[in-house]
Amino acid sequence: MIKILIRFLFPVVLFLTAHVGFAQNSGGPRALAVKGSYIHSQTKTEFPKDLLGYERKGIYSFNKKKSNIGATYKSKKGGTTVSVYLYPSREASEDRLRIEYASALGEITMNSKKGITSNPGLTSYARDGYKVNGVRAQVTDVRTGLMSHLSVYECGKWFLKLRISSNLLDSVAVSHLEYKILDQFVPTDLVRQDPFKSESTIYFAPAAFADSLLLVSAMGGAFKKVKWALDNVDSLERAAGFPGLYLDLHAESLTELAHQGQIKQETKKWTRQPETSAYLSELNTIIESGYLREFIMDQYNMLLIVPKDVKLDFKAYQQWKLIRPTRIDLNERLYVISYINE
Repeated sequence: MIKILIRFLFPVVLFLTAHVGFAQNSGGPRALAVKGSYIHSQTKTEFPKDLLGYERKGIYSFNKKKSNIGATYKSKKGGTTVSVYLYPSREASEDRLRIEYASALGEITMNSKKGITSNPGLTSYARDGYKVNGVRAQVTDVRTGLMSHLSVYECGKWFLKLRISSNLLDSVAVSHLEYKILDQFVPTDLVRQDPFKSESTIYFAPAAFADSLLLVSAMGGAFKKVKWALDNVDSLERAAGFPGLYLDLHAESLTELAHQGQIKQETKKWTRQPETSAYLSELNTIIESGYLREFIMDQYNMLLIVPKDVKLDFKAYQQWKLIRPTRIDLNERLYVISYINE
């Protein structure tokens, strides 16, 4: 059974911003006087005094409830610093992982004098049938050349963030260290304790109300996305959050949106603005070109899960794009889907 709550007057921009505002640094850090292991009271997660041979140098709370916690560890010989953060999320919106990663990267950028470079990619952690998705990147300070590793994991009603800075470890050693740290904190246990239910809320943006044709088309695309997630993603993975990282979830949804627009345009029942007709026409052009998946990947900075049997041709897509430039921006949302944190 699919339970869907539709909220028509919720501004999407504010909805997305709310998640960024609730990121790890939502308040100034306050050092906690802890000598031994620290237990995160809400999840019973342990921040040990010694983490894989790295000594804890400080543990901090970023809010009064002490639900937003960070700890810093350093190697006894120096040269490597590990920071681990655990903090709450609100609703499991389809974009929250990408937004949270962008927020974390933005904090690093603000502390850099001449900026940074990064190469983000998707990662995951699985145990006992549960799976959490994450974004990880190697971050390089432009001025100093110092490289560090950043990863953010979507763990149900919590985020787990790691930052590893080292002038001793290479990228392979850093990746190995990251997975050993994950085995210590077990992000899937955060999901197991308090999983999301696959009951969707759809927030429609004011832009979706330009006319009735656009609204009914957007509704068709949104419902298709909810159904695709239920049909194609394991329930224990959905327990960690709405699975908005799947390429085909977006491809199927946009195809359905275009299809609904096409069949509804054949009647006079639905009002339409010239901008809506142009939008649907352009979307159909992309679909008919055969480059819909490449277009979606391009729009989402390649941070989507591609099916193993799908071959993408970005070289041909870029050539097509030069001839047929598109005005559609998928970041200008008509709606956002979320699992609610009750």
